[in-house]
Amino acid sequence: MKHVKYTLMNKNKPVLDFLYDMEAHRIVKILQSRELEFAPPAILDGNGNATRENLNNWWQRRAIPTSRCQIAQLMSRLNIESTLVLAEKNSGLSLSDRYWINDAENPQEWDKINFFDNDFPEDLGSLTLGQNSFIESPNFMSPNATVGGDLMKKWTIVAGRRVLIKRGTAFTNQEVYNEVIATMLHRRLLHEDDFVPYTLHKENRRMYCACPNMLREDEELIPALHLIHNRKKRSSQNDYQFLVGRLKDLGLDDVEVFLSKIFVCDVIMGNFDRHYQNFGVIRNVETLEYTRMAPIFDTGNSLWCNVETLDTLRDFEYIAKPFGIGWSPERQLKLFSHFQWFAPEKLDGFIAEAMEILGRNSNMPPARMEKIEGGLKLQIEKTVKHIEKM
Repeated sequence: MKHVKYTLMNKNKPVLDFLYDMEAHRIVKILQSRELEFAPPAILDGNGNATRENLNNWWQRRAIPTSRCQIAQLMSRLNIESTLVLAEKNSGLSLSDRYWINDAENPQEWDKINFFDNDFPEDLGSLTLGQNSFIESPNFMSPNATVGGDLMKKWTIVAGRRVLIKRGTAFTNQEVYNEVIATMLHRRLLHEDDFVPYTLHKENRRMYCACPNMLREDEELIPALHLIHNRKKRSSQNDYQFLVGRLKDLGLDDVEVFLSKIFVCDVIMGNFDRHYQNFGVIRNVETLEYTRMAPIFDTGNSLWCNVETLDTLRDFEYIAKPFGIGWSPERQLKLFSHFQWFAPEKLDGFIAEAMEILGRNSNMPPARMEKIEGGLKLQIEKTVKHIEKM
């Protein structure tokens, strides 16, 4: 059994020291709390103390999830028993925040190793995106060792900017085009700071979608899940009220308006996978101020890309997330009331625009496109009708 002493860092701030089991890939013991105010909110309990259980849960979520498409093949190719091995080898560095782990015996410096300011090799990204399976001895010092989500993806550098490239699933590769369609929707209805823009991106004759990093200098993304995990919901609150209260406690304004933007657009897109880890808030890691809601991202699981035939009306139904259990999107939409931003006339021509984007996909059967067009029209009609009643 090999134990290593690490310090959890936030940029140059030491958060806490812990003992780590390299064989079990788990934190064994928290040795000393240091500047806990700079800790990831997810590792703290209700009293503001770091716990070993919370730290392990946060660390587990930092690794590439085992639900990732083709992850078993990747692990076999790299000869690793856990995706946490990759997080260990890149010091836990990410492009979603400024946390990392510093080895007490071989200390490093943030300025020299972080991926926001330093270049990183492409080889691991080629593997995580499924572009190349024949790279010998890939360099694991890459943000692709810690990028989350179930779709295959990679971080890369384009003209000095950090860009995330994602791949779709199945033969239609539809998620890629859905992200671009969602961007067109967001551009019509929202302010440009409200969403992350996606574009089509072609490499090696395959189409992907690409988006820039949403973070500005000294910012981190904190998923909604990390804001509520150590708080108790009052019996009088539903899930939506609980989250809104938590966001307001952080000093954020107009949270109901922004949440309504996320979920109205999700209903129009038929997004069946908006969970507590793909929306959240932005915090400044130096001042610790919660500055804004995170711009909308990750809308690829929409437009019924998970349904094979779309032959009946029931094929277009789905369970909404994350508020309520087993709720329909129409029922979830009733939680919201701040729709002053919504201008339905801005949707004129959107369906045609969406179909033009889907039509660029040579693997998309025309019959499926026709059914998606009808489903999208129905979603818009139901959404507009609901909001007009409010």
